[in-house]
Amino acid sequence: MLFNPPNYAWAATTVREAQEFLDAAGKMLDAHMASLAPGSQGVMQRERETPVEMTLTLHRGPLVERINDKRTVEALAEDFEA
Repeated sequence: MLFNPPNYAWAATTVREAQEFLDAAGKMLDAHMASLAPGSQGVMQRERETPVEMTLTLHRGPLVERINDKRTVEALAEDFEA
């Protein structure tokens, strides 16, 4: 029986969602590798040799903006206290 898996595209809008999707993708790869090569012998070598395609786009703009805002507020607070 042939198995034709779908392509997966996940869209995260929070850091937590992004972490969960990355974890899910890793678990999916692990499950497929277990089907391809049951047992643990030679797994690392098989992982290096087994092709897969993955594209990851990580837009950190909103996260960096919050970091910059926090640093600005902290700097202003320090200036105010001085």
